[in-house]
Amino acid sequence: MIKQRLKKAKRLHDVQESLQQIEEERIARLRARKDDIARQQSEIVSALSADAGLERLYVGRLKSLSEESTRIDKEIEFRSRTLLAIATRTKFAERLVRNYAQQDAKVDAEKQLLDIIDRIARGDDASLP
Repeated sequence: MIKQRLKKAKRLHDVQESLQQIEEERIARLRARKDDIARQQSEIVSALSADAGLERLYVGRLKSLSEESTRIDKEIEFRSRTLLAIATRTKFAERLVRNYAQQDAKVDAEKQLLDIIDRIARGDDASLP
């Protein structure tokens, strides 16, 4: 029974770790996109500084990049909260696996001890007189 619980807890832990990794990758992609937006905005501002006549071409693009940046900030915040919740469940699953593993080891040790005591009590051991 403990072995089944241990197996289920390990599966739960593996799933939680996978979910955590997926969220970490999503956040990394969002941050990379945000860095790309910041670079594009900087390039547009530099181009505007060089030639003021291009304002009409770039103002709309700057506005859309700013809106996308705001949307990404909200998405990063949401994903970070989600990641925290998943990380909490992962830690719980780790403790569950550790507890079941300890219980399983204890049961195995008790069985081995009972086997040794049984063999000694039967006197089947050749080393006893």
